[in-house]
Amino acid sequence: MVERAAIGVVLCLIGLLMGIWPAQAETPPAQWGRETLEAIQAAFWLPERHLYANEAALGQPIPDRPAFMWGCGVQLSALAAAARMDRPAFAPQLRRYADALNAYWTTHNGIGGYDVLPGPKPSDRYYDDNAWIVLALVETYEVTQEPHYRQRAEETFRFVLSGEDETLGGGIYWHENERNSKNTCSNAPSAAAALRLYQVTSKPEYLQAARRLYAWTNAHLQDKDGLFFDHIRLDGSVEPTKWSYNSALMIRTNGLFYTITHEKKYLEEAQRIARAAEARWVHPDTGALSDEAAFAHLLAEAFLAVYDLDRDTRWLHIVQRALMFLHDKGCDPNGHYGPRWDTPQPTPLTTFRQIDQASAARAYWVAARYPWSANQSAATPR
Repeated sequence: MVERAAIGVVLCLIGLLMGIWPAQAETPPAQWGRETLEAIQAAFWLPERHLYANEAALGQPIPDRPAFMWGCGVQLSALAAAARMDRPAFAPQLRRYADALNAYWTTHNGIGGYDVLPGPKPSDRYYDDNAWIVLALVETYEVTQEPHYRQRAEETFRFVLSGEDETLGGGIYWHENERNSKNTCSNAPSAAAALRLYQVTSKPEYLQAARRLYAWTNAHLQDKDGLFFDHIRLDGSVEPTKWSYNSALMIRTNGLFYTITHEKKYLEEAQRIARAAEARWVHPDTGALSDEAAFAHLLAEAFLAVYDLDRDTRWLHIVQRALMFLHDKGCDPNGHYGPRWDTPQPTPLTTFRQIDQASAARAYWVAARYPWSANQSAATPR
């Protein structure tokens, strides 16, 4: 037994030195992220298709209906974040899933892009779905260093930009077949995706696209407090609802602009939006992020992106408290998450969605890259 333990210690040290061992895998968010991905695999995995189901019911067989593309994008990003931390365990899953998503790829109107569901079926593509996939594919490329993922990200971004025209002075529509509005959720992640593509390709057209989309979104959809409205209709009327992910992606876009250009105005704008987002969506007593799971995980990531730039630990504390609340209160006894991050789940959920589980997994694995303080109580305000 002593010899076996000694061998284990030696292997661990070798792994750390070689950079192949998940150095932070024992921190709480890494543990929670691993557990959540395992729960997703058990509840949603469709082995014959290498895809995940959209929804599951407690004690019932896994439905054959695969997840919508929005959920696929979150799942791919969760696996990419996990593989960044623990490549041996998660890179094979990441590759397998990224390749399986080709089932959603369809060509329509002379251009390829990801459909909302696998075909064959009439084309039904959303520009925001594809922008999220671009972001996830860039990370997949960075983790695997396999050029075809970068190529697919560029091909997908060409579809995203096909949704841009001069109506309302620019901007990208939400839906290919029903061009009724231009939304922050299609323009903000597209601007961020353009900047990520610029970072991995150095192609100036991506930086130009990002500047164009950033300026249009600020001009048409930003409120005076820095936060962002949902969408603008073709008659010029604005839907004033504010969701956390819209502002989150503009925080990240400003952060990426600052990283690339070193212009301080972008850092200051990222901080301004983050402060407004904290005031609106962070519960002052519990620390919970008061929004839907598919939105809240992106706000948590945006706060960490600001920390990357200014090293202000307040952003770390916000995210740690939110994730502690989510894990301790928002996770049901079977390890499943509900649709909101501010709602306790004391009893088992009878049905649960893939996108909500993937949102938690993504947030946990992103947070696993950062220092973790055990002193951040989810029940005590800062």
